Amino acid sequence: MTDLDTHAGHPHRLRVAVRTVRRVLPKSGCGLPAALLIDPLVSAWVRTHGVTVHVGDAAELGMVRAGGVPADQVLWRCGQSAVATSGALACGVTRFVASTRRHLTILSDLAAGVASVHLDPDCLLATSPPAGVDVVGMHATIASADPDAWAVTAHRLLGHIAGLRRDGVEVTRMSLAGGSAETWLRADKHQLMAMASAVDESIDDGCARWRVPRPAVMLGPIGW
Repeated sequence: MTDLDTHAGHPHRLRVAVRTVRRVLPKSGCGLPAALLIDPLVSAWVRTHGVTVHVGDAAELGMVRAGGVPADQVLWRCGQSAVATSGALACGVTRFVASTRRHLTILSDLAAGVASVHLDPDCLLATSPPAGVDVVGMHATIASADPDAWAVTAHRLLGHIAGLRRDGVEVTRMSLAGGSAETWLRADKHQLMAMASAVDESIDDGCARWRVPRPAVMLGPIGW
């Protein structure tokens, strides 16, 4: 028995979780950790509904492929290995999270004109992005499920988005991942509504402060 077996009807509950978040953040996306694809019902739901899958290594990419999830649903977290990133590209992955300038250089070398990149807050651009790298969004992981932590992180990302837009980088997306998948698999409406509301209010405040348009938002857990 897997951890997922304790959540009877989990694809239904995932649908409920997404609907709960969208009551506050209409049209928001959902991103799930690759580990959840061990369950074929979850894989089928992810595949059918175009849900983003967070992937960080070859083993997780193998789970994506085994589950039949298309490569365009993968958001690859770049690590130290250029070989791993090259392998992801060979499998058709085009969406990446970069947390260092080196990651951007690797993507420029290997995927010029192909890669769509979310920047981690630690990867602030001192200069323009390397040639061929399309920076489309900001991404952050959050250790806590505390709505206040989500609000603070969303505000921080929006500040970076405003700065990038002033520098001519048309960043239009925000991705937040944090907390346990249990919250989503249980469809914990109270917790999900609190998180989504905190993010929504923080974005409203930030957009008014920095005079930037609302970004497209994606929320999801990072693990168990």
